[in-house]
Amino acid sequence: MLRRFIVVLVLTATNTVLAGTAALQNQLANHPSPYLAMHAEDPVDWQVWNRATLQKARELNRPLLVSIGYFSCHWCHVMQRESYQDPLLAKLLNDYFVPVKVDRELAPALDAHLIEFVQLTRGQAGWPLNVFLTPDGYPMLGMTYVPADRFRGILEGLRDGWNTDSPQLQRQSRAAMAQWRQIRDSDTKKTAGLSALQGMRVQTDQLKDELAGGFGQQNKFPMVSQLRALLWMREQLDDKAHDGFIRLTLDRMANQGLHDELGGGFFRYVTDPAWQVPHYEKMLYDNAQLAALYLQAAGQFQSPYYQSIGLSTLDFLLREMQRDDGYLISSFSAVDEQGREGFYYRWDDAELEQLLTGGQIEAVRAAWFGTQPAHSEYGKLPIWQGTAADIAESLGWSATRLDEVLASARKKLLNARSGRSLLADDKGLAAWNGLALSALAAGYAATGDARYGKPADRLAGYISDSLWDGDHLVRARDGTRVIAEATLEDYALVAQGLWDWSEQDPQKKDRYQKLVEQMVRIAWQRYYRNKRWIQSDTPLIPMLDGVVALDDSPLPSPTAIATRLSRQHPALKKDTELQNRVDVHLDQVRAYLGGSIFWYASYVELLETE
Repeated sequence: MLRRFIVVLVLTATNTVLAGTAALQNQLANHPSPYLAMHAEDPVDWQVWNRATLQKARELNRPLLVSIGYFSCHWCHVMQRESYQDPLLAKLLNDYFVPVKVDRELAPALDAHLIEFVQLTRGQAGWPLNVFLTPDGYPMLGMTYVPADRFRGILEGLRDGWNTDSPQLQRQSRAAMAQWRQIRDSDTKKTAGLSALQGMRVQTDQLKDELAGGFGQQNKFPMVSQLRALLWMREQLDDKAHDGFIRLTLDRMANQGLHDELGGGFFRYVTDPAWQVPHYEKMLYDNAQLAALYLQAAGQFQSPYYQSIGLSTLDFLLREMQRDDGYLISSFSAVDEQGREGFYYRWDDAELEQLLTGGQIEAVRAAWFGTQPAHSEYGKLPIWQGTAADIAESLGWSATRLDEVLASARKKLLNARSGRSLLADDKGLAAWNGLALSALAAGYAATGDARYGKPADRLAGYISDSLWDGDHLVRARDGTRVIAEATLEDYALVAQGLWDWSEQDPQKKDRYQKLVEQMVRIAWQRYYRNKRWIQSDTPLIPMLDGVVALDDSPLPSPTAIATRLSRQHPALKKDTELQNRVDVHLDQVRAYLGGSIFWYASYVELLETE
């Protein structure tokens, strides 16, 4: 078992100490990534992830610590405060390792590679992600957040083991990588047994929470790709078996702790099965996908409520996340300037009594706060305590009066909230802006309203003029400076966004569909090799050989998107060689991944319309 194999790398360590030569200094000052820049004052000599850093590790013969996180991650901030700002821990890292800080949003291929390693060896993975590599790039040991005292012990054990017998640790890490490849290969040889449609039905029934909605019984994420697959089955195949579950899930996501009742938009996930306690990051990719999901559901269920949630989410994106150049920023942090998680969104009784009139307090307590526990020293999060009709009846009010009083209270609370700090990661990532463009196109299609059409046009122009140079796409820019090259997900999600907007903009349809054609062709040419998909064509360290398909992570599967566009685009449909590739790819997905189709839900439509 690979997990057992990796543990040997630390347990064989002895206690010989050989200090390395001090040769590094922190390189993160004024970095355009807010996540990396916030580590510029750490006493750790953080390096950036590039070829020169790897060469430095080889020259010094030191292991690398690759520490991956992102700006809006709460536990990333905690580990920085506890460990990376500790001078004694910093000295250990600086003297015996090459410490590297990575913004996962700028290096998704590296992040996915090391996430898979930690998932396999630890059983679970997340962020902050901390992985120790040999100087030639083979993973030795990985973990997520650990307290400072435990982290110090890990550093000391690896230091001693490396100084005692680094050749043995390098041999073991190479062997572990070979075993990792065998495990992945064995997984792709399992046949499906069920059709995609049957598999999606069975696995949905196995994983759904029929009482509270959503999937699973612990942390709950939006799982947009799976819900959109169920809506596609409902619309195209008249499969309404999951109608009750879909509506329950949509309702709970919209009126409980995942949704910001005051300011609009959704948090990344909740930490309990009842949707009460969120982690307070607000991500562009979640909100773009959820806006489109609610608009899709509004059309199918003829629901003004779902449409209002979808449009208000777009309004939040445009009001809070859009920047002057037309792009949308990546996220808002879970913590404020003082490191208080969720403080921006919570209210205590004293604040409510200071800000609101008696009638407003009565209304918001009945509608949003009730007798729920605070879950935080900073007060309570506004969460609907029942239906508006039931709450109005309990107060002896009309529904109109309740709506008017809540609207006036909301205005006061939002005005007060504007005086609090909310930290933003202002990177404009290509893939995530592609999702935003698709969502704005959906908003414009549903309403014909220029308040969605004009920003969609600006965003399409920003992507095509600033992120695309006629030959290749970049993932993000800081002014004229490229801060990350594009990966497969950028080509796929940007192409989808441009395709969706081209359907709403007849004047520029030919231009954008020509660009979609170029991007989809590049996706197949650069990222599909030997019947396997890779995420990046410029890896700096040894990687695995690719996968049959990429799954639906928080982002929709980019391989499914590239495949679907290849079937839809008029010019691509005429390309016999490309269509043969598509056929081979879909046959592989059907044969090898159908048994886990729930995690590849974006493929259901493709496999059922073949």
